Amino acid sequence: MVRKFVLVLVLLMGCVSAQAQEMEISFALPSFSTANYHNPYVAIWLESNEKKQTLLLWHLKKGRKDKWLVDIRRWWRKQGRYGEVPDGVTGATKGPDNYKTRFDISGVEQFNLFIEVVREDGGRSLLKQAINLKDKQSEYKLAADKEIGPVTINIGN
Repeated sequence: MVRKFVLVLVLLMGCVSAQAQEMEISFALPSFSTANYHNPYVAIWLESNEKKQTLLLWHLKKGRKDKWLVDIRRWWRKQGRYGEVPDGVTGATKGPDNYKTRFDISGVEQFNLFIEVVREDGGRSLLKQAINLKDKQSEYKLAADKEIGPVTINIGN
């Protein structure tokens, strides 16, 4: 009886993991020669007909609230002011460097991915990529913008 239970459990786990869908995003935050450099705020989120979900939010939290979150304008209008951001997706601002992060996108087949980068006394970049998992396209490349370097999005299991 225990063997059958373990076998069924292993088979179920295999089915669940086979359906799991991951997205990896690689991007760079460029360096600027300015006396008043501030690390940028970064928001990455997806929007579909079914849901809007913040995947990553780097900001500077002082006290209970960060009054500068509204400066991430598109994210704030579409996501930030309406809901709580899960603790697992937030982090402190980061300086110029190359970054790579992974997200579980299981349960969503078609969505728009947004990346917004805003820097105090700097500029603002907003990148958008439509993604349809039914197309079987596994890589997307986005051109650099003022506040963000080139972006590579890889979709895989």
